[in-house]
Amino acid sequence: MNSQNKLLIIAITWATLLVLYSINRFLIKNAFLKHSPKIIRPHVSTLSKPPGTIPSKVGVLFVFTVNIITIILLLIDSLSSSINQYLVLVKVNLPLWVNVVGSILFVVDDIFGLFAMVFNPNYTPLYTVPPQEFILATQGPYGLIRHPRYASEAFLNIALFLFTGIWLPILGLIGWVAIYYQARAEENYLMALAPKDYGEYRKKTNMFVPKLQRKHSVE
Repeated sequence: MNSQNKLLIIAITWATLLVLYSINRFLIKNAFLKHSPKIIRPHVSTLSKPPGTIPSKVGVLFVFTVNIITIILLLIDSLSSSINQYLVLVKVNLPLWVNVVGSILFVVDDIFGLFAMVFNPNYTPLYTVPPQEFILATQGPYGLIRHPRYASEAFLNIALFLFTGIWLPILGLIGWVAIYYQARAEENYLMALAPKDYGEYRKKTNMFVPKLQRKHSVE
């Protein structure tokens, strides 16, 4: 699969998701969130700063950044054949079927990431102090795992490598440790804000992987 076809798949996917996100943002206006709990943030000094440390935030941004750089390199490669000699250093020749599998994973992952933003109107790439009254995201992808956007971006490290053959996203795996610590800090923050609602929600879900439902046998 050549760079032009890969870039076309990315462009179509992102354009479609942007349209859907805009429809939700300006027309539907979070109709999916009617049953989500609303939290009022108290005026407490310890809750006036966003959670996380500088290393955890830098690590999370690193995971995001290598994915963006990969897309930029793919764009440059598709526009200029003269740069191919330099991109050889960051590219691996993968079989076509691997690229196809990677493209499917890329599209599915992006759709999942879109739903994470739809069901969390307070979403930002790194957790910021929420408004005085905000919705606690517990539905959609958040009904499966507690950090679907982080999980989506982390999984994109693998999907982009398989899709594009550019190995830079694999470096993002280094930042997965930072994602864990950043996510844990955000959970502690939310527990301080809404111990009852968030505590009950946390019992029902895992951080990054859906819980397996156990079937209870009736004797």
